Amino acid sequence: MNEQQLPVPSAAKDLLVERLPLVFRIQSIARLPFDAKAIRTCATLFHERATIRVEWLSQHPDVRLTVGSLVSIRWSGRAVTFDGAVRIARLVLIEKPVPALNLFDTIPHRWLRDRELAKRGAALWKELPRGFQHLFNAIFWDGGRFRRFVEGPSAINGDHHVRNGNLRHSIDVAGRAMEVAAAYPAAHMQVLILASLLHDAGKADEYRLAGGHVELSARGRLVGYRHTVVEWIAVARACHRVIVSDADYLALMHALTSAKGVPPNVGLREPQSLDATILQFADGRLTRSDLIGRHIPPDIGFARYHPHLGARPFAVRPAV
Repeated sequence: MNEQQLPVPSAAKDLLVERLPLVFRIQSIARLPFDAKAIRTCATLFHERATIRVEWLSQHPDVRLTVGSLVSIRWSGRAVTFDGAVRIARLVLIEKPVPALNLFDTIPHRWLRDRELAKRGAALWKELPRGFQHLFNAIFWDGGRFRRFVEGPSAINGDHHVRNGNLRHSIDVAGRAMEVAAAYPAAHMQVLILASLLHDAGKADEYRLAGGHVELSARGRLVGYRHTVVEWIAVARACHRVIVSDADYLALMHALTSAKGVPPNVGLREPQSLDATILQFADGRLTRSDLIGRHIPPDIGFARYHPHLGARPFAVRPAV
């Protein structure tokens, strides 16, 4: 059952307001004339725990309320339903990021059909300390950016170059990094999780799905995803008073910006921390294994050459 089919309470007694989430994401919104003095606004609100349709009357529409926005409900006395929609006083746009909200719980089905992937992301977010949770939310509080991160690809024709590829790759890297880090007590697990989720996040504005293929945006051509995520982090900390210790901040930034084998004059640093080393190991292994897995031949032998692999993948099938 998707969010279009979830039942709306048929009577006020069925709507347990105190059990509803405090924050919803607008899934759809429409504004219709009601009479000479009022406008009727109808909206469908999504949260993993509940999906409801609401409506309210107002003299002037709040044009800030758009699809993808995060909002809270202002109730109007006793909740009553009209034609399948719950009558409320209004919706309030939440402009500042809420540190305690798990954004993965607000991903609509139309953004991501694989609900298990959304659950994996939610579980990773819960492992983060409050400062890192706040930072993640501040970066992705903009609904458009978060949607691009969830829906977008991770490459033009490499690993995870399909819809939802960037999110899937990021969550897979986090899982692999945690497996590796389990053998090293000195590893900073929370830094690894957040770095894994963010290491390719800038690709949300680097790549575009257009006409069934992936292409670079102007930002992708001129700036690149590494600089983009650094910019996002800087703005999030400056504008939303995100509290992260200097040590954790430096560890996170080093994991995100270090690169092995880059010429010194580029300005990037070689990995010098365990966390940065584990992240690059996990990222590289997943990238290569995904490419090989998608290009190996159906039978024993060599596949076609792939430039990202620098070779022709070889396959040997196990005996049945």
